[in-house]
Amino acid sequence: MNYDFSSLSHSEFEDLSRDLVGREIDLRFEAFPTGPDDGMDGRHARADGSIVMQAKHYHGSGFAALKSKIAKERLSIDRLAATRYILVTSAPLTPKNKNALAQIIGPSLQTPGDIFGPGDLNALLRKYPDIEKAHQKLWAQSTSVLETVVTEAVGKALSKPGVVPAVLAKLLPPAEAAGNAAPVEKVARDTIFLIKASPVDDEFALWLAPKLEAEGYRVFADILTLQPGDRWRRKINEALQYRAVKVLLICRDATLADPHVQDDLDIAVELSKELDDSRFIIPLRLEPGKKVKGVGDAVPVDFVRGWGEGVGLLLDALQRQKVPRPSRPAGDRSELGDFPAAWRDPARRGGRATDLELAARRGSARRHPIL
Repeated sequence: MNYDFSSLSHSEFEDLSRDLVGREIDLRFEAFPTGPDDGMDGRHARADGSIVMQAKHYHGSGFAALKSKIAKERLSIDRLAATRYILVTSAPLTPKNKNALAQIIGPSLQTPGDIFGPGDLNALLRKYPDIEKAHQKLWAQSTSVLETVVTEAVGKALSKPGVVPAVLAKLLPPAEAAGNAAPVEKVARDTIFLIKASPVDDEFALWLAPKLEAEGYRVFADILTLQPGDRWRRKINEALQYRAVKVLLICRDATLADPHVQDDLDIAVELSKELDDSRFIIPLRLEPGKKVKGVGDAVPVDFVRGWGEGVGLLLDALQRQKVPRPSRPAGDRSELGDFPAAWRDPARRGGRATDLELAARRGSARRHPIL
C-alpha cells in the first residue's frame, strides 16, 4: 500500500523520516523538540562534519509551497555548513521537481537522490516493515498491517507457556502442529459439561459428577477440575467449545442470575446451532422457576422430586441420546487422581454435603432408589 502520509502530524512525519532515512544510510539522527528547526530536524554529528536531515510535511500544500519555503531557508541551510544535507518531504515530486530543489539548496546537497519524496518513503516502508508497524498512525490506512499486528499479538498471548493440570489438558483442544506440518487430528467431543454457579451449586455438582463418571461418562465442572490459584477461564471456555458433547444446565434462580453462568450459556446456545443438536443443552431443574432464555422450550430433567429420581432420568436420557462414554477398564478411576479429594472421597466433603445426600435418599426412597 502507498501512503500519502496525510494521517501524520508534522512531528510524527519528522519521526518517521528520521527512522526511515537513518535505517537506509545506517546512521542514528538526533531528534529535536518541535519549534523553529534552523534548517534541520535531525542531525548526525561526527568529526569531519555533520549530516543534517530536514523533514517538510507539505502533503496538502504541494511543490510550489515547498519550493518557496526551501528558498527562504537557504541562508539557514548554508549556516549549518553540513557535509551532507538530506531533505524529506510528503509533497509529491517529479525528477524535475527534485532538480529544481537541488539548485535552491546548493552545495550542501550532494545529489538529488538525497531528496526523499513520498514514493521514496513508501519504498523504504516496504523495505523496512518493522518501521511501518512502529508508527501506529499509518495503520489506520493499512488493513494488512492491522491484520499482521493483531495476529502476531494474539499469537504471542496464546502461546505463552504454562503448566496445564493433566486432568484439564485432556479436555482442551489439541495444539496446532508447528511450522507447515500437518495439523493434529481433531479431538473428539466426549465430555459432559456442567454449567453451574459457585458456591450455590457446588454440593450438587460433587454429588452428581461421580455418579455420571461411575457410568463411564467424562464430566467437566469448575469445582472438579480447578485448584485455588488457577486462572483457567479461557481454558474453561475452550473445554466447552471443543470438548463438550452435552451441556447440563443447573436451573434455579440463584444459578441463572450468575453472569458467568449466562456467559457459558450463551456459548452453549451458539454451539447448539453450530452442531445442529437441538438437545445439546439439557436443563436440570432443581427448583420450580421461570423458563430459561435460549432453552425455554427444552424439556428439563426434574430433580425437584428427588435427586435420586432425577439422576435416573438423566442417565436414561444420556443413553437414549447415545452420548459417548470414553472407554476405560472396569473400575478404573485413574483420571480422578488430579481431582480434589472432596470429590474422590465423599466422606471428606464435610458434613453438609453428606447430609444433602442423605436428604436426597429420604426424599426419593419411595419413588426411585438412589444410584
